[in-house]
Order: sequence, then C-alpha cells, then structure tokens
Amino acid sequence: MTRLARPSFSKLCYRRSDKSINLVHNSLKIVALWCILAAYVTPFFIIPHTVHPLLGWILYLLGTFALCSIAINVFLLPMLPVLVPWLGIVGALMVMAFPWYPDGVVRALTVFVYAFCSAPFLWTSTVRVVASLQLSLEREAFLPARLVESSSNSWFNKLYWVVQVRHNTRLGQKKNVLGKLSKNWREHDTLVEDVSG
Repeated sequence: MTRLARPSFSKLCYRRSDKSINLVHNSLKIVALWCILAAYVTPFFIIPHTVHPLLGWILYLLGTFALCSIAINVFLLPMLPVLVPWLGIVGALMVMAFPWYPDGVVRALTVFVYAFCSAPFLWTSTVRVVASLQLSLEREAFLPARLVESSSNSWFNKLYWVVQVRHNTRLGQKKNVLGKLSKNWREHDTLVEDVSG
C-alpha cells in the first residue's frame, strides 16, 4: 500500500543512506587532509625557537616527513603527492638561503616568484590526494576490518581445503576435489591481491 500511495518513498530512503555514506566519505577526506596539514604544522610548534636555525629546520623537515609517512600509511595515500609541500618547503629554504642576492627586496621577490611557480604543483598534489582517497573509499580497501578478515582467513581457507582433499581422497573423488581446490586457490589469491593492492 505504501508503494502505491507514495511510489518514491523507497527512493527517499535510499537517498538518505547515500547521503550518510557521502557524509562519511567526505568526513574521512577532511580528516585525512587535516592529518596532512597537522603533519606540517605540528613540528613548527614543538621545536623550540631557541635552537640554531640550521638544526631547527632539519628537525622540522624530519618531523614533518615522519608525520607525513604516518598519514600516508594510515590513509593508503601515494607518497609523492603528500610530500610535494615538503619538497616545496625544502626548495623555499634553498631559495632563501642563496647567498648572492644584492639586497632583501630581491630575495623577497625571488621567494614570491618561487611560491607563485610552485603553487600549481601544490594544487595538483592536493587533487591527487583527494582522488586517491576517493578511490580507496570506493574500493573499500580503506577499512582495516576487511584486510584483517582476508589475511586471517587465508590460512584457515587453505587448511580447510587441505583437510577436505584428504577426506575426499578417501572417498575416491580425488580429481574433482583437486580441480575445485586449484580453482578456489586461484580465486582466493586474486581476491587477496585485489584487497591488498
């Protein structure tokens, strides 16, 4: 009766679930981007301002690289797009440290031109990170529960098939079971490669 009275009621329910899934996906994207931003900002506040600038920048770059590698591994992101801002910071330090500028105005203009030229690379890396997040969310390889289930069940599945082969060979069904075994192992290996890759 509900379908006859309101034919689009089920569509509204599906739309709400799609909205909630989109909300979860978008919130995960925002969390990943905030983690990357925090990886670049946190070492700046942790390193004391009284250290030598050379030591401070080295500590900053090492801390940023370590925190970015954590974000890369947690969110399954490509390494180069996440590290493009890191490379940009290294380049900006090299531009600022160039010793043969005639005065501070030329140095400031050079840093501005460098920032202007590196902005498209930064934007491209941000787009690639968001696209990678979207791809990993669509493949659902992002959820660690599936990875744990597939890796823990793989040994169990192989053990199950070995026991089944031994049991069925006693019954005289050796060829049939071995054919099924090789087919299921191939399917299982491709499934594990798809989930892990």
